[in-house]
Amino acid sequence: MMNDQFAFALTARRKFAQWVEELSTDQLNTIPEHFKNNIAWHLGHIVVSTEILCYYKTGVDPERVIEGVEKYRHGTRPEAYIPAEEITRLKDRLVVSLEEISADYAAGRFATITPFQTMTFGFDMDNIDTVLQCCTHHDLLHLGQAGAMSKLV
Repeated sequence: MMNDQFAFALTARRKFAQWVEELSTDQLNTIPEHFKNNIAWHLGHIVVSTEILCYYKTGVDPERVIEGVEKYRHGTRPEAYIPAEEITRLKDRLVVSLEEISADYAAGRFATITPFQTMTFGFDMDNIDTVLQCCTHHDLLHLGQAGAMSKLV
C-alpha cells in the first residue's frame, strides 16, 4: 500500500500533467519576461531532480540512467525548443518515475542511504523519508513557478 507521502506527491504530479495538457507546445516553451526557463523545463526538472535525489545522491543506484539529466538538472536552462514528443515523455515520466520510487521504497531499496546535504539549503538528508519530503516541497516550488508562468504565456 502506498503511504500518504506518495499519494500526495502523485496527486500533485497528476494534476500538473493534466494542466500541461491544456497548454500548447508553444506556450510550454515560452520563456516569460523576467524568467530564465519555461514550463516545459520545469516539467523535466521535477522529473530528473527527484530521481537524482532518490537514486544518485542517496547512493542507492548511482549508475541509474536518467533520461534528460543533463538537460534538466539543477543549474540548467532551456537551450532549445522542447518538442511535443519530449513533453509527452516527460509528462508520462512525471507519474511513472514516482511510481517506480514508491515500488522501490516498498521493496526496501532505500532502507540504507548515504547521507548528503541539499545543494540549495544545505539541509541534511539522512533517511529516505526526509529525501521524499524534500522532493515533494521541491515539486510544489516548481509547480508554483510554472503556474505563475502560465498566466504570462
